[in-house]
Amino acid sequence: MPKIVHWAEKLDKGKKFNREITDIKHLILDENSNWHRFADSLFTDIDKGVRQTLAENFFVSTILSRKQLEANKRKYDCNIPWAILMDPTTACNLKCIGCWAAEYGHRMSMDYDTLDHIILQAKQLGTHFFLYTGGEPLMRKKDIIRLCEKHNDCMFLSFTNGTLINESFADEMLRVKNFVPAISLEGFQQATDSRRGRGTFKAVQRAMKILKERKLLFGNSCCYTRANAEVIGSEEYFD
Repeated sequence: MPKIVHWAEKLDKGKKFNREITDIKHLILDENSNWHRFADSLFTDIDKGVRQTLAENFFVSTILSRKQLEANKRKYDCNIPWAILMDPTTACNLKCIGCWAAEYGHRMSMDYDTLDHIILQAKQLGTHFFLYTGGEPLMRKKDIIRLCEKHNDCMFLSFTNGTLINESFADEMLRVKNFVPAISLEGFQQATDSRRGRGTFKAVQRAMKILKERKLLFGNSCCYTRANAEVIGSEEYFD
């Protein structure tokens, strides 16, 4: 890990990320830090190719494109985002309490060409990180993988309920290596199923098992409410 920090410092020639790199350096080099254990797990729990793609597409591209972003800010006299969030579709396979997706129905979607065009324009401006929300983005599995494959110099993260992740999709994720799901949960089984529908928690557990078996990177997205704040902030939940 010291080599990674040194590598990041070398890449940041303009010292634009000096403060962030210094903070990260302090955290991950402290062996008692949770962030040290997290960074260490990237080498033990994540596929080597996925790890390398994450480093190249997220960290390196973000640092190297900083100059391009700054130049375009001056050129167009506006902010150029380092990340872009898109809703590929309003469609969803669940009907969660309090979610707007069910109100919009399943009819509104951006076609592949529109999504592709947005990414192409963003790359020209220096943006290489894209996030999907919805609806449920994995209703568009094939298009998402096509975009990952075509734009293999970018990193894609999707907020998802996780229930549509199966073996074949996980195999595609492992093939393209630049897609990361952030799986939404309300807490444990009772809290999750009460909002998202019976069986959702077990479906998410199956999805996580499939991802872990392939050493794929994934995250967890939680919304704090008065009903679950105590649970999702607990050591038991994080474990």
